[in-house]
Amino acid sequence: MTITRTQAILFGAAGIIVAVVFFLAGSQCSTPITEVVVQDRGIDAGPGESEIGGRLDASLHAGAVQIEQIEDKFEDDMAAFDAEQQAEYDRLRGGSDLDATARYLSEWSRRRRRDGGR
Repeated sequence: MTITRTQAILFGAAGIIVAVVFFLAGSQCSTPITEVVVQDRGIDAGPGESEIGGRLDASLHAGAVQIEQIEDKFEDDMAAFDAEQQAEYDRLRGGSDLDATARYLSEWSRRRRRDGGR
């Protein structure tokens, strides 16, 4: 079987057409590049500032009430503090560790009773 000149031209033209179709189809099938834009609108992941502030105020108030209750319990002992002991107590009371303040008063009370109030 021999291919005539006309058949060879037609095969060549068909090959060029197929190549152009594949090229165009391949270039049109690519996924477009999308750009993600992040808008800065603040944080919206929890309670508002006023509610957080209210919770903090309530927590601070509860701590102050607890310290006052501890002071009432050890009122007589606190009256016997000297200047150095009062400074140490004030330092502990100004901190955030209520347990350390309570331990200090309790230890002072035990020591005072053991030493006979001296």
